[in-house]
Amino acid sequence: MRTDPPDAQTLLTVNRLVVEFPLGRRSKIHAVSDVSLHIEAGANLGLVGESGCGKTTLAKAVVGLLRPTRGEIRFAGRELTANNGNCVREAGRGLQMIFQDAAASLNPGRSVGQSIAEPLRVMGGFSKENRLARVRELMGAVGLDPDRDFCKRPFEFSGGQCQRVSIARALIARPKLLVCDEPVSSLDVSVQAQILNLLEDMKVRYGLTLFFISHDLAVVKNICDRVAVMYLGKLCEIADSGDLYRSPRHPYTAALLACIPQFPPGPAGTKAGLPGSERPAPAAPPAGCRFHPRCPRARIRCGEQEPALTDGSGGRMFACHFPLD
Repeated sequence: MRTDPPDAQTLLTVNRLVVEFPLGRRSKIHAVSDVSLHIEAGANLGLVGESGCGKTTLAKAVVGLLRPTRGEIRFAGRELTANNGNCVREAGRGLQMIFQDAAASLNPGRSVGQSIAEPLRVMGGFSKENRLARVRELMGAVGLDPDRDFCKRPFEFSGGQCQRVSIARALIARPKLLVCDEPVSSLDVSVQAQILNLLEDMKVRYGLTLFFISHDLAVVKNICDRVAVMYLGKLCEIADSGDLYRSPRHPYTAALLACIPQFPPGPAGTKAGLPGSERPAPAAPPAGCRFHPRCPRARIRCGEQEPALTDGSGGRMFACHFPLD
């Protein structure tokens, strides 16, 4: 599998990444299988798919929280999968992550001000006064009151406020790329809009590139320039956001889009969702195309031969033997 070759504007390159977890003596979970993608500086790339398809595993591998089984990750020209601790630490300053459960990602024994300042303490080279000034700046930027909120503990904040703290902590190291792993899925709808607007504001203010991971295609449509679709550990389609939502080529992408709530709703009796049987287990993915047991267009070839990501028009790529027109 290949993707368009990265150029001087490419910030992150993932090349043939594989992440597997042992399951007993003879079996293993195929969490991420031969995934390749790249993100250009200043762009927003969305990654969508059902829960359990490998999105978070891929995100954690990108930021160094998981070691890949094989493959390559390059950030700003540096290879992060090489056994070079200094290289990884230096690149890590420009690569930060915010998590779905913001409250769980914060140390309950520390004030939020201390949690936000922690990356600067680990990096070193900053005086206490410089750390405090930077923390106050970031707290104000994300909508928190540094005078009132600095000494509070995470349990004193709502979920949306904890996510603001998490964003401030990620931005304090002045990253170039922000990996957002389901950052609004656990929040109320009104709070979701606030956090999404905040991320857009921070992107402009600090010149960020976003890798936005979600199972909510409606959210991704509003924030991302390009979208990658993942199913059972593999990418099945990558396209510009407008093209993908307007005319999906992969049947799985079309099925996901059909699940987006519509207003007004469709005729009575209309069914939206994924066809076919239950999703196969990651420990035993089917041969050939992994989606073929659930695909209404599947033929014999689909169960025997795995499709490769194929170049289409306008930079689109899809992995299907019988794509939609």
